Amino acid sequence: MNSNVCDFSNAEIFVSEWVDPVVNIGGFDTCGDYVETFWLGIIGPSATWAMRFLARELEVFPNGYCINLDDTAAALGLAFRNGTGSLERAIQRCATFGLVAQLPQSLAVRRRVPTITKRQLSRLPATLQQSHSQLFATS
Repeated sequence: MNSNVCDFSNAEIFVSEWVDPVVNIGGFDTCGDYVETFWLGIIGPSATWAMRFLARELEVFPNGYCINLDDTAAALGLAFRNGTGSLERAIQRCATFGLVAQLPQSLAVRRRVPTITKRQLSRLPATLQQSHSQLFATS
C-alpha cells in the first residue's frame, strides 16, 4: 500500500481496513497481547493507542467510517493541530512502521499486524527478546 502523507487540514477523515492477505493470515490482532508486549516498545504508547483505537472501530464498521480528529485526539488524551499535533505524530509513527497507510484524504489501518523485525527485536530488553524467541520456538 502506498504510504503518502495524509492531509490533516480537515478535522474529519475516512478510515478503512488495510487488507494484506499475508499479514491477515500470519499476523497478530492489533488489539491483542502481541502488540502490547512487543510493538509498544517500538512505536511508543501514543501510536499504539491510536492504532488500536482506529482498528477497534473497524470491528463495528468493517466497511470503514469517518472520524473527527479533534474528538479522537481528545478521547486519546492527545492534541490535533491540523498536521502538527500529537495525534498526527502518532499516526505518522504508525505509518513509518507500516501499520497504517496514509492516503491523501483517508487512513488504511491494519486489523492484524506483522511480527516485529529482527532489528526491532534487538532494540527491546533481553527479557522481551527471550519471550519473543519462545513464542516462535518450534517444539
